[in-house]
Amino acid sequence: MKIHCIGIGGIGLSALARYYKSQGHEVSGSDSAASDLTKALEKEGVIFYQGHDASHVTEDVAKVVYSIAVLDTNPEYEEAKKRGLELRTYPEALGEVTKEKTTIAICGTHGKTTTTAMTYYAMKACGIRPTVIVGSLLAEGGTNFIAGDSDYLIVEACEYKRSFLNLHPTHVIVTNIDADHLDYYKDIDDIRSAFQSFVEKLDSEGVLVTHPNVTLSTSAKHIAVDAEVGTTISLSVPGTHNRENASLVLTLLKSLGLDEEKIRKGLLSFPGTWRRMEYKGTTKAGIAVYDDYGHHPAEILATHKALREKFPKGEWYIVMLFQPHLYSRTKVLLSDFVEVLSEVDEVYILPIYKARLEDDTVINQDIVVEAINTKGGNAKKLDSLSLIASFVNSYTREKTVIVNMGAGNAFEEINKIDFV
Repeated sequence: MKIHCIGIGGIGLSALARYYKSQGHEVSGSDSAASDLTKALEKEGVIFYQGHDASHVTEDVAKVVYSIAVLDTNPEYEEAKKRGLELRTYPEALGEVTKEKTTIAICGTHGKTTTTAMTYYAMKACGIRPTVIVGSLLAEGGTNFIAGDSDYLIVEACEYKRSFLNLHPTHVIVTNIDADHLDYYKDIDDIRSAFQSFVEKLDSEGVLVTHPNVTLSTSAKHIAVDAEVGTTISLSVPGTHNRENASLVLTLLKSLGLDEEKIRKGLLSFPGTWRRMEYKGTTKAGIAVYDDYGHHPAEILATHKALREKFPKGEWYIVMLFQPHLYSRTKVLLSDFVEVLSEVDEVYILPIYKARLEDDTVINQDIVVEAINTKGGNAKKLDSLSLIASFVNSYTREKTVIVNMGAGNAFEEINKIDFV
């Protein structure tokens, strides 16, 4: 079967495209721009089209999968619908895959990507090679998909627009539930209701693992992990949040009968993932540079704490470049952002990444900078992403760490820095 993917450059749909290839299907896909990810897909045999045109849905295409960001006016979507082809959103198509496997679904407002990857490394250490679909790039192979040879599927389950309700989990880890995606959800109670609906999909043979502060009801076995468990786990990556999430992985896999010593060795072998406090290099001036996907106050706080664990305050100076992600998130959570960012030694606010939203004149980088400084922080602004590389290259303060933070496109500028 030939499957065409609209929005194939996305981190989720590209992983699913790789899954289809592993199953022997011919795969094509399109996106508005080429990227390192689409170039990698082409090397793997995927046909890539830059831009969107009805002709990309060739006569031999039998199924079309599309990102939930794709509008119904997209010419490829219109062509597929006109021809009566099988049409699936990415969450719907991923849900079909989860029906066929013993699916371990990792969900939560924060930490699900890292926890998904940790679960893979821990299972591999136990001699099990699961199939993995993750919302980032694993250190192993630099890919977001691993074709396993067991019945297990580990999948990152996204709560945005209740996408994860399309999945059919066998076991679930919930890392946390926090206020986010408030351009879609009404409030925290609305978010909790989505997670509640998700865990209700488990049957009595399944296992749900959470921290004690996550109160969900389920017919599955529910294990609430004491915070002390995380203190007993050794990892190669810093951060209390990472150790806490590793405790969830340890608990779930032990409940499935896997060997604890091997699980712990697997967790210790976990090297981190792309854009999760990822070390990028050191500049000529000796500045260590990191890149992180964190775009919610809780995520920024966790990363800042992890950096402080590695680079203690008083000995090291931390500079953060922060690109706010979405006007809606920045506006609604402004006070929380200010609380966290005012604790950073020096922070530079970049223009807000609007993504799927229209411009909003109610919030901008100047407002964020002023609010941080009013709180007693040390904030300035960078007016353009194009200034990032020159700023980092010219920074000379000794014993300084610079971290680029955010889920937008600023990370693309990090590759232009002169590392030694």
